[in-house]
Amino acid sequence: MLVYHGSYMEIKTPDIDYGRFNLDFGKGFYVTTLREQAEKWAPRRAKAEKRENAFVSIYEFNTNGLNLLSFDGYTEDWLYFVLNSRAGKAQTHQYDAVYGGMADDEIAPTINYYLRLLEKGRIGEEDKNFFIRQLSFSKPNNQYCITTQKGINALKFIESYKLGD
Repeated sequence: MLVYHGSYMEIKTPDIDYGRFNLDFGKGFYVTTLREQAEKWAPRRAKAEKRENAFVSIYEFNTNGLNLLSFDGYTEDWLYFVLNSRAGKAQTHQYDAVYGGMADDEIAPTINYYLRLLEKGRIGEEDKNFFIRQLSFSKPNNQYCITTQKGINALKFIESYKLGD
């Protein structure tokens, strides 16, 4: 399958050691099957790194033989995995990649509110189910967080293009 990565530079050889640890699925190399999503990521990464250019790199990703954790939809398991990752709680796991929905700008406020209530001990079972239902109304998106060298080796660089060209 084709996957896309948005950044401030062309990335022919991804590095799993580069990046922040407190993202949705932890530290790793993030790609998506949605070109438009990568095109949205690229200028944000460029701006965050104070760079003028934004690129989308395209890869062939062969998941055969990879140990893949996949979240099908916004579930309770997905929610707690994302909450723990975003809180910076190290999650050691045996997966080469983690797949699922992205907590984007549309979803992040709901997750942050949920987290604040959770920290105050003010979340009951009914509340939890309400928040998960709310997430299901968001625009579909997806991401793979590739967390091991075996996962990186499953990527084959195809090409990159500069946004705006």
